[in-house]
Amino acid sequence: MTQDEWDTSQDAKAMLRALYEEQPEYFGKQTQQLHRYLIACCWKHKKLIPQTGLRDGLKGAIDWIEKKIDDNELNRLNWYAEADAFLLDYGKDPDATAEIEAQIANTSTLKGMKFDEARECLKKAAYFAEGSMIYPQLNPGPWIESLFESDFVCPDLLREHLNPSFD
Repeated sequence: MTQDEWDTSQDAKAMLRALYEEQPEYFGKQTQQLHRYLIACCWKHKKLIPQTGLRDGLKGAIDWIEKKIDDNELNRLNWYAEADAFLLDYGKDPDATAEIEAQIANTSTLKGMKFDEARECLKKAAYFAEGSMIYPQLNPGPWIESLFESDFVCPDLLREHLNPSFD
Protein backbone atom coordinates (compact mmCIF):
# COMPACT_ATOMS: atom_id res chain seq x y z
CA MET A 1 0.00 0.00 0.00
CA THR A 2 1.24 3.47 -0.78
CA GLN A 3 0.79 6.55 1.39
CA ASP A 4 -1.74 7.92 -1.11
CA GLU A 5 -3.71 4.66 -1.01
CA TRP A 6 -3.73 4.79 2.80
CA ASP A 7 -4.83 8.42 2.78
CA THR A 8 -7.74 7.85 0.37
CA SER A 9 -8.87 4.27 0.94
CA GLN A 10 -12.44 3.60 1.97
CA ASP A 11 -11.72 -0.06 2.74
CA ALA A 12 -10.61 -0.40 6.35
CA LYS A 13 -10.27 -4.17 6.03
CA ALA A 14 -7.77 -3.80 3.20
CA MET A 15 -5.93 -1.04 5.05
CA LEU A 16 -5.60 -3.16 8.19
CA ARG A 17 -4.53 -6.23 6.22
CA ALA A 18 -1.90 -4.24 4.30
CA LEU A 19 -0.56 -2.68 7.47
CA TYR A 20 -0.40 -6.06 9.20
CA GLU A 21 1.33 -7.74 6.25
CA GLU A 22 3.58 -4.91 5.09
CA GLN A 23 4.53 -3.42 8.45
CA PRO A 24 4.18 -6.25 11.00
CA GLU A 25 6.60 -4.68 13.48
CA TYR A 26 4.72 -1.38 13.46
CA PHE A 27 1.36 -3.17 13.67
CA GLY A 28 2.56 -5.28 16.60
CA LYS A 29 3.52 -2.16 18.55
CA GLN A 30 0.14 -0.48 18.10
CA THR A 31 -1.92 -2.57 20.51
CA GLN A 32 -3.18 0.38 22.54
CA GLN A 33 -4.01 2.45 19.47
CA LEU A 34 -5.71 -0.52 17.80
CA HIS A 35 -7.67 -1.09 21.00
CA ARG A 36 -8.82 2.55 21.02
CA TYR A 37 -9.62 2.27 17.31
CA LEU A 38 -11.79 -0.80 17.76
CA ILE A 39 -13.66 0.85 20.62
CA ALA A 40 -14.19 3.96 18.47
CA CYS A 41 -15.64 1.75 15.74
CA CYS A 42 -18.08 0.35 18.29
CA TRP A 43 -19.21 3.82 19.32
CA LYS A 44 -19.68 4.73 15.66
CA HIS A 45 -22.19 1.87 15.47
CA LYS A 46 -23.64 2.43 18.95
CA LYS A 47 -27.22 2.21 17.67
CA LEU A 48 -26.54 -1.49 17.09
CA ILE A 49 -25.13 -1.85 20.60
CA PRO A 50 -28.02 -0.89 22.88
CA GLN A 51 -27.16 -3.36 25.65
CA THR A 52 -26.05 -1.88 28.96
CA GLY A 53 -23.48 -4.62 29.61
CA LEU A 54 -21.75 -3.99 26.31
CA ARG A 55 -21.81 -0.21 26.63
CA ASP A 56 -20.50 -0.39 30.19
CA GLY A 57 -17.80 -2.77 28.97
CA LEU A 58 -16.70 -0.38 26.24
CA LYS A 59 -16.51 2.48 28.74
CA GLY A 60 -14.57 0.19 31.06
CA ALA A 61 -12.15 -0.71 28.28
CA ILE A 62 -11.22 2.95 27.94
CA ASP A 63 -10.78 3.13 31.71
CA TRP A 64 -8.58 0.03 31.50
CA ILE A 65 -6.42 1.62 28.79
CA GLU A 66 -6.07 4.70 30.99
CA LYS A 67 -5.22 2.45 33.97
CA LYS A 68 -8.27 3.62 35.94
CA ILE A 69 -9.40 0.01 36.39
CA ASP A 70 -7.46 -3.24 36.62
CA ASP A 71 -7.70 -6.53 34.72
CA ASN A 72 -10.13 -7.98 37.25
CA GLU A 73 -12.59 -5.14 36.74
CA LEU A 74 -12.30 -5.35 32.96
CA ASN A 75 -12.92 -9.09 33.17
CA ARG A 76 -15.95 -8.51 35.40
CA LEU A 77 -17.35 -6.05 32.86
CA ASN A 78 -16.58 -8.50 30.07
CA TRP A 79 -18.67 -11.16 31.84
CA TYR A 80 -21.75 -8.92 31.48
CA ALA A 81 -20.85 -7.90 27.94
CA GLU A 82 -20.45 -11.51 26.93
CA ALA A 83 -23.81 -12.33 28.52
CA ASP A 84 -25.44 -9.68 26.32
CA ALA A 85 -23.88 -11.24 23.21
CA PHE A 86 -24.81 -14.76 24.33
CA LEU A 87 -28.44 -13.73 24.79
CA LEU A 88 -28.57 -12.75 21.12
CA ASP A 89 -26.81 -15.93 20.08
CA TYR A 90 -28.44 -18.53 22.30
CA GLY A 91 -31.55 -16.96 23.83
CA LYS A 92 -34.48 -19.05 22.61
CA ASP A 93 -36.99 -19.06 25.48
CA PRO A 94 -39.95 -16.65 25.45
CA ASP A 95 -38.34 -14.19 27.90
CA ALA A 96 -35.13 -14.01 25.86
CA THR A 97 -37.07 -13.65 22.62
CA ALA A 98 -39.14 -10.83 24.12
CA GLU A 99 -35.97 -9.04 25.26
CA ILE A 100 -34.43 -9.37 21.80
CA GLU A 101 -37.65 -8.16 20.17
CA ALA A 102 -37.55 -5.09 22.43
CA GLN A 103 -33.94 -4.38 21.45
CA ILE A 104 -34.90 -4.64 17.78
CA ALA A 105 -37.96 -2.42 18.22
CA ASN A 106 -35.84 0.25 19.93
CA THR A 107 -33.13 0.23 17.24
CA SER A 108 -34.17 2.49 14.37
CA THR A 109 -31.66 1.06 11.90
CA LEU A 110 -33.32 -2.36 12.24
CA LYS A 111 -36.86 -1.20 11.50
CA GLY A 112 -38.45 -3.21 8.72
CA MET A 113 -36.04 -6.14 9.05
CA LYS A 114 -37.28 -9.62 9.73
CA PHE A 115 -36.61 -10.83 13.27
CA ASP A 116 -33.85 -13.29 12.34
CA GLU A 117 -32.05 -10.73 10.15
CA ALA A 118 -32.24 -8.01 12.82
CA ARG A 119 -31.13 -10.44 15.51
CA GLU A 120 -28.12 -11.46 13.42
CA CYS A 121 -27.16 -7.82 12.92
CA LEU A 122 -27.36 -7.14 16.68
CA LYS A 123 -25.43 -10.34 17.38
CA LYS A 124 -22.59 -9.40 15.04
CA ALA A 125 -22.37 -5.94 16.62
CA ALA A 126 -22.45 -7.45 20.12
CA TYR A 127 -19.63 -9.89 19.45
CA PHE A 128 -17.60 -7.16 17.73
CA ALA A 129 -18.06 -4.91 20.77
CA GLU A 130 -17.26 -7.67 23.25
CA GLY A 131 -14.09 -8.64 21.36
CA SER A 132 -13.08 -5.01 20.92
CA MET A 133 -13.31 -4.28 24.62
CA ILE A 134 -10.82 -7.04 25.47
CA TYR A 135 -8.70 -6.92 22.30
CA PRO A 136 -5.28 -6.85 24.07
CA GLN A 137 -6.23 -9.94 26.07
CA LEU A 138 -7.17 -12.04 23.03
CA ASN A 139 -4.74 -14.63 21.76
CA PRO A 140 -2.89 -15.14 19.51
CA GLY A 141 -2.93 -11.37 18.74
CA PRO A 142 -2.12 -8.85 17.42
CA TRP A 143 -4.21 -9.87 14.38
CA ILE A 144 -7.70 -10.97 15.34
CA GLU A 145 -9.52 -11.75 12.13
CA SER A 146 -13.01 -11.57 13.64
CA LEU A 147 -12.32 -7.94 14.55
CA PHE A 148 -10.18 -6.66 11.69
CA GLU A 149 -12.26 -8.34 8.98
CA SER A 150 -15.52 -7.05 10.47
CA ASP A 151 -17.97 -4.86 8.61
CA PHE A 152 -17.81 -2.51 11.61
CA VAL A 153 -14.26 -1.27 10.96
CA CYS A 154 -14.03 2.27 9.61
CA PRO A 155 -11.26 3.73 7.40
CA ASP A 156 -11.60 7.31 8.68
CA LEU A 157 -11.34 6.22 12.30
CA LEU A 158 -8.36 4.05 11.39
CA ARG A 159 -6.55 7.08 9.99
CA GLU A 160 -7.39 9.00 13.18
CA HIS A 161 -5.84 6.31 15.38
CA LEU A 162 -2.90 5.09 13.32
CA ASN A 163 -0.44 7.10 11.29
CA PRO A 164 1.95 4.72 9.57
CA SER A 165 4.34 5.92 6.92
CA PHE A 166 4.57 4.10 3.62
CA ASP A 167 7.68 4.39 1.48
